[in-house]
Amino acid sequence: MNEPPSNNGAFIAKLGAWLQLAQVIGIGGTVIGIMKSFKVLSESGHSNPTILSEAIGGVLISTFIGIALSLIGIVLVIIAITACRYRSVWMFWFLCIYGGLMSFSHFFPFGLFFFIYALVKKNEFLPPQSTATV
Repeated sequence: MNEPPSNNGAFIAKLGAWLQLAQVIGIGGTVIGIMKSFKVLSESGHSNPTILSEAIGGVLISTFIGIALSLIGIVLVIIAITACRYRSVWMFWFLCIYGGLMSFSHFFPFGLFFFIYALVKKNEFLPPQSTATV
């Protein structure tokens, strides 16, 4: 149960952290796509709800893909820190900051887990502080 921390999960942890950007890119693609849809609608001069709903439906695919990739990234980070016992300073700060940010989104349970896990395991992630005696 008290196995030493490992660097085996470094690639998995980094890939999982980078996949978190997919959510932002997906939402950005959705916003740009919806703006284009409304621009086309305003240029046509008449409102047709069918055309608008089809355009918005097509644009939401980027949001779905972004959220799906982000979920895969969350699973990879969880595997890296629990099963692989990956520990590093950047991972500690990633878990604290990103976990705190996720607490305000639809990923609240994961954000809370990341934040609490980082604080409980803080001594494993951060190197011990050296006390200098003068």
